[in-house]
Amino acid sequence: MKRVIIDTDIGGDIDDVLAIALAIHSPEIQIEGITTVGVQSDRRAKIASGLLQVNNAAHIPVAAGASVPLCGKWNYEEFPNQYGEEMDAFSYRSDLDGADLMIQAVNESPGQITIVAIGAMTNLAIAISRSPEFSRNVKEVILMGGEYSSHYKECNIVSDPEAANILFSSGIPIIAAGLEVCLSLTSDTDATIDTLIRTDTVQSQFLARLVKRWKAVGVNRPIIMFDAIPFAILINRSIVCTESKLVHVETRGEHTRGMTYSMKPHFGEIPESKPNVQVCMDVNHEELMELFTTRTLLT
Repeated sequence: MKRVIIDTDIGGDIDDVLAIALAIHSPEIQIEGITTVGVQSDRRAKIASGLLQVNNAAHIPVAAGASVPLCGKWNYEEFPNQYGEEMDAFSYRSDLDGADLMIQAVNESPGQITIVAIGAMTNLAIAISRSPEFSRNVKEVILMGGEYSSHYKECNIVSDPEAANILFSSGIPIIAAGLEVCLSLTSDTDATIDTLIRTDTVQSQFLARLVKRWKAVGVNRPIIMFDAIPFAILINRSIVCTESKLVHVETRGEHTRGMTYSMKPHFGEIPESKPNVQVCMDVNHEELMELFTTRTLLT
């Protein structure tokens, strides 16, 4: 069983809450805590708490984390689109902020805790900076973020490039699923809502309401399960193929700030450092979506 802390910007794109539901219903994964990141992270924490409570998992601590990036700012007025008045009834169980919850769990169990990062890397960067032991004690970070086959500013990295740079430079073992291997993980929004309603469990009704709210803000595309890949890796490592790469995060360029890049030498150049990331090059999309459907939509 894999012990994990989930660091998430739940409440924005719908894949976070659906992927966390997958984790909750996966016996291979033991969730030690959930931390939230992004604008109004306290409201995001209440959404996470609500998901846990409807799954009889209210014992899992939830901590609100960073609401601003390390540099610059996010639009704090941006309301998490899946938040409704009923979320006010959910409280989250932690006196710690997101970074300190990570630090406490990781340092109490060296080498045993994986961080699943499916939002901006701000909480992770703060944890690395606050605790000299954290980078040595965390087992690994499995993240959704970046783009490794072309040049694109993927959301989780561009939301806080400085934080991502701290993580990628930390020496922590990293497995990264980039945008390019996620785009085929699609589920029709209306069909997903219908399936959740027909499943008719407390969880499925909760999720159906959140998917409806996400659709109502005018997102004109199918659900893309970006954030399911890190959990699929924990459930069955063979579901992905990875390649070791030396990855940097661009923090300064006028047109490239927030991009991930790795040098591919053509003339025998020797990279200045060793590879620091296991990058997902291929994903078994059919197996992953079957896993998602059976464990999230039909439970």
